[in-house]
Amino acid sequence: MTMQRRALLVTCLACVPLAPGSHGGQPMHELVTLGLLAMLILAQLMLLLGARALAKGLVSAALLPLGLALLSYTLPEYWVATASWDAMSRGLDTSLSLEAWRPGLLPTLTLLLLGALIITRSQAARGGPLLLVMVALLVSLQGLLAAAAQAPLLRLAAGPWATLAMALLLVGQGLAAQPGWRAHAATLGRALFPSLALVVATLLLWHHQQGVTERGLRTAVEAEAQQLGSRLTREVYDHLAAVERFANVWTLFDAPPTQAEWAGQAGPYARDFRFLLNIAFVDPDSRLTRVYPASELNLRIQGTRLFDAQPASREAVSLALVEQRIGRTGVIPLLQGVPGIIHYLPIPLDEQRTLGAVAMVISLPILAETLFQEVDGRHVGLVLRQGDQHLAERLPEGRLGPWHHAVPLGVAGEPLTLSVQPSHASLLQRLPRHPVISLVIGLLLAYLLYLVLHGYTRLARQHRRVHAANTELRREIRVRSQLQQEIEWLARHDELTRLPNRRLFMETLQANAAQRPLSVLICDIDHFKRVNDHQGHLVGDRYLTQLGDIGRKVIEQHGGLFARYGGEEFVACLPQAGGSQAVEIAETLRRSVQDAALSQHDGSTLTVSVGVVTLEKGALDVATLMQAADEALYRAKAEGRNRVKAAPALAVIERA
Repeated sequence: MTMQRRALLVTCLACVPLAPGSHGGQPMHELVTLGLLAMLILAQLMLLLGARALAKGLVSAALLPLGLALLSYTLPEYWVATASWDAMSRGLDTSLSLEAWRPGLLPTLTLLLLGALIITRSQAARGGPLLLVMVALLVSLQGLLAAAAQAPLLRLAAGPWATLAMALLLVGQGLAAQPGWRAHAATLGRALFPSLALVVATLLLWHHQQGVTERGLRTAVEAEAQQLGSRLTREVYDHLAAVERFANVWTLFDAPPTQAEWAGQAGPYARDFRFLLNIAFVDPDSRLTRVYPASELNLRIQGTRLFDAQPASREAVSLALVEQRIGRTGVIPLLQGVPGIIHYLPIPLDEQRTLGAVAMVISLPILAETLFQEVDGRHVGLVLRQGDQHLAERLPEGRLGPWHHAVPLGVAGEPLTLSVQPSHASLLQRLPRHPVISLVIGLLLAYLLYLVLHGYTRLARQHRRVHAANTELRREIRVRSQLQQEIEWLARHDELTRLPNRRLFMETLQANAAQRPLSVLICDIDHFKRVNDHQGHLVGDRYLTQLGDIGRKVIEQHGGLFARYGGEEFVACLPQAGGSQAVEIAETLRRSVQDAALSQHDGSTLTVSVGVVTLEKGALDVATLMQAADEALYRAKAEGRNRVKAAPALAVIERA
C-alpha cells in the first residue's frame, strides 16, 4: 500500500468519531468544533483526491468562524467587549451567546493549524513539519487537560471524540506529507529543532501565565467577597451600638413613650439601617405597645404578648425584662412571617424595676436584599444561608462560574454564610488576555523562525553547491589552461630534447628579421644512423638529448636560440653575431660535443658537422638563407666531417 493510500485511509477513519449517533446531548460549542473539524477532514480528502480548489474553499469557510473565535480570545475587553461578541452571536440566533458556540482555545488553535496544513499541503518549505508538530503538541495538551481533575476558567480542551478525530486527521496529513519531506531531510533538522524549542517554551510560558492570571483573578474575587461580608457585619454591629444608645435615652423617662415620641426617636435609625423590619417597645408584660414604622404589617402585631405569640423569643425577652440584660434570639420565624433575628435591649428604671425593652427586629430577607443591592446581580450569584438552610438567594440569568466563595457573616452573633459565585461571563471579562496573546505570538514567531531558518539553510546549501561548482570550474579552467600551455609548448618544442622545434626556430628567425648581422647554424651528427643501428634507438635518443643540452648551453650564452630541426639535425639563430663570431661559436659547439665522450659502437668519438651562414645586410629570405647554411653543412660533410664550414662570401644573401 502506497503512502498516499494510507493517508487516505487514515483520513477516512477520522470521520468515524464524528458519527452523529455518538454526539447526542453535546453542548453547542462541541457541536461547532465537530462541524468545523468535519469540514477540514473533507477538505483533506479533497486534497488527497486532487480537488485542490474545493479543498481550499472548504478550509476558507472553516477558517472564518475560527478566526473570529481566536479574535475573541485575544482582543482586550476594552477593545471589543464580551457584550458586543454576544450581540453579534445573537444576530445568528437570539438565544446564542459567544461562550455557547465558541470552541475552546486549544481546539481553535489546533483547527487553524490543521487548516494551514491543508492550504500549504504540508510542504516543508512552507512550514509543514513545524505545523504538524505544533498540532501534535496541542492535541496532546488537550488530552492532558481533559484528564485533569480541575477545570480551568477558560475553556481549553475539546471533547474526547473531537480530540480523537483531530489526532487521526493529523496522522493522515503526516502520512501524505512524508514523501515530499525526503528531499528536504538535510535541512529539516536545522530549521525544525530551534523552532520546536520555541514552541515548547511558548506552551510552558502560556500554561504558567494562564495559571497565574486565573489564580490572581480568583484571589481578587475572593477578596471582594470578604470585603462585602465584612462591610455587612460591620454595619450590623454599628446599628446594634446605635440602638443601645437609643435604649439608654429612654432610661431618662419614668413613663413609657407615646407613639409620637417613639416614632420621632426611632425614625432616623430605621432610615439609616434599611434591613430593620421594625423597632418596637416591649412593656414589662412582654406586650408590643409601640412599633415603628407604622406599616400595616407592623400594626397588626402591635399589642401582641410575646410570651404567648412567640415562644422562640421568650428567653431573650426574659433576659431583657427580668434580668435587665441584652437578649438575642437566633434565626426564628418572626411575627410578620419571615425569618429574622431580634435583639432585646432593656430600659431599666432602677436595679429592680424595668420600664420595658427595645426590640430591634432584623429581617433576613430584607438584610439579604440590602446586601444584594450592593453588587451587580447580573454578574454575581449570592446565597444567604444558615448551615444547610437557604435563607435568601439571587442568581444571574447566565451560567455561573466555577469559583464559589463562602463568606462567614457575624450578624448579631448568628453564624450566617454568604455564598458568592460570579457568573462565568463576568469572570471571562475580567480575565487578562496576555497569556493567550503570548501563546499566539509565540507560535507565530516559531513559524516565522522555521521559515527563516529553512530558507537560510536552503540558501546556504545552494551557496555551497555554487561554491563547489565554482571551485570545480576554476580547477577545470586551471587544468585546461595548463593543457593549453602544454599544447602550445609542444607545438613549438621537441618533446624528446625539450628544445625549441622547427616552428619556434622559424618564428624566432622572423622575429629577428631586422637584426643585422644575423647568423644561422645547421648542425648534423656524423654517422648517427650507425648509433641507432648498432646501439639502439634508446642510446640514440640519449645522445640527441645530451647534444641538445650542450647546444643550448653554448648558443644561449651568446643570446641565440638552439633548436632541433629534425632527426639528427639541429639549428641555431644568432642575432647580432657576425660571420667570424658565428664560426667561433660553431667551433665551440663542435668541440663541446667531441669532448662529451659520446662514442660510436666501434669506440670512435661521436662528432658533429656545422654549416654557418651570416646575413650582413639586405632583406631576409629564409629559404635562401637556410639553403646557404645547408650547402655549407654539405661541404663540411664532404670534406671529412667533424668540422665547421661557413658559406662563401658569394653566398651572402642580399636583396635590394
